[in-house]
Formats: sequence, C-alpha cells, structure tokens
Amino acid sequence: MATDCTNEPSVNLFTKKCGYSKFRTLTILVQPVHAHYKPISSNVAVLRLPPRLAGSMYDKMFANSEFYPKDKDSILCNKLNLGTFMAIPKKHLSKCDPKRGILPPSYAILSVWNTKDVFKLQVKGVSPLAHACCVGTRLLDEWMPWLRLPSFPDVFRPFGVYFVYGLHMEGKCGAQLMKCLCAFVHNMGRDGGGCGAIVAELGQRDPVRDAVPHWRKFSWAEDMWCIKNLHKASSQNSDWFTSRSSSPVIFVDPRDF
Repeated sequence: MATDCTNEPSVNLFTKKCGYSKFRTLTILVQPVHAHYKPISSNVAVLRLPPRLAGSMYDKMFANSEFYPKDKDSILCNKLNLGTFMAIPKKHLSKCDPKRGILPPSYAILSVWNTKDVFKLQVKGVSPLAHACCVGTRLLDEWMPWLRLPSFPDVFRPFGVYFVYGLHMEGKCGAQLMKCLCAFVHNMGRDGGGCGAIVAELGQRDPVRDAVPHWRKFSWAEDMWCIKNLHKASSQNSDWFTSRSSSPVIFVDPRDF
C-alpha cells in the first residue's frame, strides 16, 4: 500500500493494526502542462522505440532494480502506453543503432502512460485569493503571449495526467537529454488535450531525480510504500522486506500509479 508519510492515521492503521511494515519512500515529481511549447535543443534527436526493442533495453537497464515487472511486454504494448522515447545528441545519430545494441556515450530514455483516459484529478479547497491569482496568470498569459509566462494551468476543473516511467540516463549529457525528453512529453500533453500535468515517481536515491523538471508545490518528497508478507511461515527469509535495497532505482509500474 502507498500513502503520504504525513498521513499518520493511514500509516498507523496499516503498520500497527494490519501488520504492514514501512518498506520504501519514493518521491513524486509533478510538472504542470502550460499553454506554450517547451523548447527542445536543435542538437538533440528524439527517437521512438518499438515495444520489443524498448523491453530488451529495459531488461538490461533495470536488471537490478526493485519491482521490475516480469510482464513488461504487456505494459509496453498496452493501448494506454503512448510510447518509449530516447533522446540522443544528433552528432551521434549516424553511429547509433539501438537494435544492434550500439548506443551513444550519452542518452536518456523514458516511457509515457496515459492515465487521463482512466481517471481525472481536481484541486479543491484553495482560498479565493489563491484561485484568483491562478486565473490571473492565465489571463495575463492570454493578453501577452509573447512573454511566454509559465501560467498556472486550470487544475480546478477535472484534468488528466501523463505518467512517465522507466526513466534512465547515461553519460555526461544524460541530465540535459532527460530534461529534453521531459520537455518533449510536456509538449505531447499540451497537444493531447485534457492533460494538466506530467508526473514521475522515483526512488529518493535515483540519479534521474535531479534531472526531472517539476514544481515543488505540486510535488511531494515522501510517498511511503508499506508491505506485508503474506507467507511468513513458508518464507526462508521473512526479513527481506526490511532490508535496504542495493539499487537506488525502483521501477514503478504505471498500472499501480
């Protein structure tokens, strides 16, 4: 089960009454989708990978990560999966051949899951002043679009999100390429209609975490996962869920978001 670590009634219910143990603490990063396109460097190429190729690459990249799904092919081929994308420097494009395992020194990769066709979110309970300020940013952006202000999206009506998962980067330019990929997904959300935010959930020690653009007020640092061993009697190592992971990466299945 997952809950905000500040939700003491929920944490106490599961850990004290239902026999769950605190397992991992993840970070949820949220980037609102604005009216303007985010620029992507002309020196960066974004490639769309077919599901089978994406799956074989993920098998290598996330071999030691926690919660890597055995049925990853059913995720990558699902109609809610909008694709797996890789960003590489254009100067390496001619020498890059992912099908043959030839990758550039620097690259970034992620997949996009469309949750807006499954559920909608809506922000409620804000003060009238905060609501007016948010509306004001959109009006100002509409009147003076050349300023390209990051206006606050209309999250007070039902909206959907794109969930990005399978985030991985390599090389000196990996962080910059990951930012370009996140901008690419932002622009997808803008064109898709009804998408109010791009969301990623990462382990707190995952190096990708620092490269993902987000708004702090929309994000939260500690999404607590609790776990319960249903087969303690037959388990040879009943304390596996209390041990510290050897990998900083947790593969978050988009079906569980």
